[in-house]
Parts: sequence; structure tokens; C-alpha cells
Amino acid sequence: MSINILPPIVANQIAAGEVVNRPASVVKELMENSIDAGADNISLIIENAGRQLVQVTDNGCGMNEEDCKKCFLAHATSKISKVEDLHNLYTMGFRGEALASIAAIAQVELKSKREDEDLGTKVIIEGGQEKETSPISCKKGTDIKVKNIFFNVPARRNFLKSDQVELSHITNEFLRIAIIHNDISFSFYNSGKVVYKLEKASFKKRIVDIFGDSFNKNLLPVEENVDIVKVKGFVSSASLTRKNKNEQYFFVNKRFMKNSYLANAVERAYQGLLQEKNFPLFFISLEVEPKNIDVNIHPTKTEIKFLDDKLIYSVLYATVRKSLGQTLNSNLDFTEKDIVFPAKQNKNFSYQPNISFNKSYNPFANGFQNDDFSTPSFNDNSLSQTEITFSKEGIKQEKTEDNFDAFQFLNKYIVVKMQGSILIIDQHRASKNIIYHKLSLQEDLEIVSQRLLMPINIKFSPTDNYKVLDNKERLESLGIELSYKNDGSFDVVSMPVGLSGENISKTIEEYIYSYDTEIENQEEKQRYNLSIAERLAIKYDVILNKEEIIHLIAELFKLPALETLPNGDKVILKVDENYLNLMFLKKNS
Repeated sequence: MSINILPPIVANQIAAGEVVNRPASVVKELMENSIDAGADNISLIIENAGRQLVQVTDNGCGMNEEDCKKCFLAHATSKISKVEDLHNLYTMGFRGEALASIAAIAQVELKSKREDEDLGTKVIIEGGQEKETSPISCKKGTDIKVKNIFFNVPARRNFLKSDQVELSHITNEFLRIAIIHNDISFSFYNSGKVVYKLEKASFKKRIVDIFGDSFNKNLLPVEENVDIVKVKGFVSSASLTRKNKNEQYFFVNKRFMKNSYLANAVERAYQGLLQEKNFPLFFISLEVEPKNIDVNIHPTKTEIKFLDDKLIYSVLYATVRKSLGQTLNSNLDFTEKDIVFPAKQNKNFSYQPNISFNKSYNPFANGFQNDDFSTPSFNDNSLSQTEITFSKEGIKQEKTEDNFDAFQFLNKYIVVKMQGSILIIDQHRASKNIIYHKLSLQEDLEIVSQRLLMPINIKFSPTDNYKVLDNKERLESLGIELSYKNDGSFDVVSMPVGLSGENISKTIEEYIYSYDTEIENQEEKQRYNLSIAERLAIKYDVILNKEEIIHLIAELFKLPALETLPNGDKVILKVDENYLNLMFLKKNS
């Protein structure tokens, strides 16, 4: 078998497989080129999740006709010219593979003009073949359109995911660049709608503009300058956490990177401050001499190697710990006579009074199986029903044949007489148990909601945004109706009765996490579902009418496990003859 030299088009398509694996890769390469061109205003436009169009327009230095042609050649770059330049790189890219690779698998139209030229240059390339080069009247800077990605390699196009998944990847790439380059204005349009419009701002303001006002009061500054590294950025307070690590951002010399080792340094600094399986948020910029970084990293990877990562780890841990310590100290008010230090940072945590009771007494000792009472048929006349009412004469019993006998007691319990027993049902726990099981089985809940006079505006992380959109119909079964806005936020239009505005965002997040196929830990999903059910369940002191009582009992009796919740909380107390004998009968003397 003889050895052949690959034609440039084939070689570029192979290279494209490493540089461009989805539309988000195109977004990353084009935006980085705009930054390297000195632009302070960059616009991203996409159509059909980037499959049909990825367009980036900037006001950078632009290119002349010769450079417009050269930029599509393999290994063409303005970043380096000799080996020594590799050890002094501060630019976003440097290999010169990006445009050649993109042009090999798409239809590309480039317009560019320098400030000192009267006319710009237009270049059209399809599948690596130059179709047109001509002068054109245009503004200073560069406008590049990448159309029909993978049009000539349909096998690779078939590997692209759904629109929402591809949009999520594009948004992630956009924000990884926009967060750290706060001295640049960015616009992001999806199918003609504004997703983000970010003006120049401080680092903190840029974070708040993207992630929402809730971050404003919960970002703590971190800053440290030592010989090997300069650390600057923000970490979240202990009250702002997430169940995942999606909002953990490291930047090295203004380039996004992932490093689980250094992330551990930040998380370790929170030791003792966060609940289990809760993670802090951070936006940390590291400035390191290029000679102390391994430059031979893959163009699509985000991992970076340091010559002395252990020292950087120590600096990072100490810096974050110091910031957290200063904040904790500043929040203590020593002018108060009584200072209470809660054991947990939990809104729902409250101190209970000391109550004396007989620890040996257990009213729930006699458990029962579901077989003792099968699901009742409410039209079954064989069930002799008794409605109990209270008056001055005492307990009055009225026998009824048509209604299933159940009533609410203390607006907290449901009392049911059936088959020689009385069942006392905790209405909140019963409702919670029903909702939990439906969530676990991914069934619709059909929870009654109320329309809000003033919608509540909420923002989610970029990754969660598209998950919320994917689950919009499922959320409506929870009684949560959302309206998506052009700025990437949501208006809560309706929500369940009893659910507070403070909990709505957390409820939605936990719901989409419970549906996330990437979360394989069933114990974690159970925790999410129990937390959601707790918020959505019927509350104590809520008065229920007859139909609501019957519906609650019917739904409860359908469950495979109705006596207790998964966490062991009792739902039903059964009072029968044996129970009463145990309580009242005395031993013979």
C-alpha cells in the first residue's frame, strides 16, 4: 500500500473534526477571534440552534483583502511567528486552524474592513472551495456568517442533538466569554429574539446582569496577589448554593478553564458552612505567567496544566477562606444581649420548646398492612357510613348510606370510619405522600394554581434555562405556569396556592433536576422529590370540603406505601378494638 499526501480539503475536514464538533464550537472560535481583533462590541446571531446560521459581527481592527484570503488557509495566524512566542501568549487562540476547519464543513461568507481603507473585502467559501472574492462597502470590523454547518458531511450533522441541547451548549460558550470580558459589550440573538444584551460593566455587575439580582447581595469578593498567581473574583455566600457545579467558573488569563483540583480548594474553604451535597458558586479569574502554563492543550478542551498547581491550590484555599471569614465576622452584631448561633443555615429551621413526655409510649406501635383496608369503593352500599357531629348533647351519630364517612378535625387531620376501624390521616403528610409518588413515577399532578396579579421574574443558570423550557408543560401540571422572556429570564404567571414566591425558583430547579437523566443517584432524586412534595402539599389549617377530603383519601389509598413517607414520617394512625383495649383496659387485680 502506497503512502498518499492528503489533499488540503480532506486534511481540513479531518482537522475540523477536532476543532468543530457542534455549532457551539463555531461560536467559541469566532468570538475569540473578535476579542483578539480588539473589538469592544460583539454580536452573536444564530438560527435553528446554529445549524442554519452562526453569525458573529464585531468592530475590531478588521482585515485587508490579502488577510481575508489568508485567514482561511491552514495554520494561518497572526498570533505567533516563532517558537519563542508560544511562551508569551495572552491571546485567545493561536493555532490558525479555526477558520480553515470551519470553512471545510460549512458555507462561509466573510466581510471585513480596516479603518484606514475605503472599501472592505467580501469572501465566500463553500466546503473549503473559494467561490468569490470582491470589494464591498461595509463598516470597520468583521462580519462572518457560517451557514449550514456539516452540509457536506451529513453523517456528522446527524450526531447533533436536539435544538435545546445545542442551544444550551451555544449559550455556555457565549457566557464563558462574556462573563470575564466585562469591558466588552455583547449581544446574543436567537431566531430574531434577544437572549442577552450586555453593556460594559464591572465584573460583579456583569455576573448580576447574567444570573439575576439574587446574586447581587450574595457575592463575596476574593483577591490576592502573589508571585506565582493573581487571584480576583467572587464567591457566593453560604446562603447561595446549588445542587450541582454548573455555576463554577475559573478563568486563566481571561480564558475559561475547568480544573477539578482547584475547584476542590474553593469547596474545601466552605467546610462546615454548607449542607451536604450543596455546592458554592464562584467566578474566579487567575492571572498566571504564560511560561508557567502548558500551552500544548487541545483547541476544544478546557483543561489547563500548571507547573505548580499545589501552590496555586494553597493560595486559592486561603484567599476564599479569608473572604468567608471576614464576611461571617462582619455579620455578627455584638450589641445584642442574646446572640443565637443556629446549627444549620436553613430558612425552615426553627427552635422548638422543650416538652416533657413519656419516651416509652408509642401510639404507633401497632402498625398495619395495606391489606387491612383495600381501596374503598365510594359507591359501595355495603359500607355502612356514620357521619359524626358535635353538639351540647355530646356525640350524635347519623347513619348515612350515600356518603363515604370522613370529616376534617382541627383543620389538620382527616378522620375516617371503615370496617370496624377509625383511621386518623395527617392531611399534609397524606398529600405529600401522594405528590411524592406521582413525582417518582413522573405522572402529572394537576395541582390547582392561582394566577398572580404581578408576575414574579426569575433567572436560572444558562444550563438550567433550557431544561426549564424542555419541562415547561410538566411544570404546568405542578400548577406553575411560566412565560419565557427575550432577556433569558422567566415570568411566573401562575403558581400553586400556598407556595411562596421565595420558594418558586428552588422548586423549579429541584423539579428539573429530578427529571435529569444524568442524575443516576436514586437517593438524590428521592430527596428532590420529597422537598418538592413538602412545598406543594396541602398545608395544615387549610379547610377542605367534602369532595376534597374524598379525593385525598382515594388518591392516598392507591399508593403502594401509604402508612409512612419514605423518610419514616407517619401518615395514618389506625384505631381499632385492639388499640383501644391496649389504651383503656386494666389488668385484672
